[in-house]
Amino acid sequence: MNILIADDHQLIVDDLTDELHHIEPDAKVIGTSKPAKIMELCREYKFDVIFMDIEMPDTNGITLAKKILSEKSRTNIIYVTGHEKYALESYTTFASAFLVKPVSTATLKKVMKNLRFPVSNITDEMITSQFAGNALIGKKIQKYREERNMTRNEFAELMSVSLQTIYRWENGERVPDVVTFMKICSVLGVHPDNLF
Repeated sequence: MNILIADDHQLIVDDLTDELHHIEPDAKVIGTSKPAKIMELCREYKFDVIFMDIEMPDTNGITLAKKILSEKSRTNIIYVTGHEKYALESYTTFASAFLVKPVSTATLKKVMKNLRFPVSNITDEMITSQFAGNALIGKKIQKYREERNMTRNEFAELMSVSLQTIYRWENGERVPDVVTFMKICSVLGVHPDNLF
């Protein structure tokens, strides 16, 4: 999981970075207090979760979030601000959460467990380093299914196949044919290139 903390106050960036390292020890957490660097970092790291301040010099966090979402729509935006007046407007971006500073550890844990777009613990790097051939495709199917917060039963129903077939795909025992593969892409909302 890749997490960005964007706030123009370095102390807040440092505090949130430290907290998130404890809550999500396997995540890559990057922080910046320079609003001008946010889009550059987003393009480089393709963040799953972004903790975004709203009032920053020459930048409005909500406007910036809309730009980020136009490039990666399944990004979890979590606003962290000292200004409650933005609460209603922030939800025009379908945010995962709106937090008012200061933020407690308990609140951060709760927010990370209830992301709008769940993030699988299976990373592309893990898949590439540990699997090959049929297993590679299977693990990618599992990754995208989990990120859609979809159970195997739900996926089997949407695919009109048995639960056993889903297990076989995800364990690399069987590879779907081309027509089925395209249906998988459609159901999971991914481009075929992402599964190869």
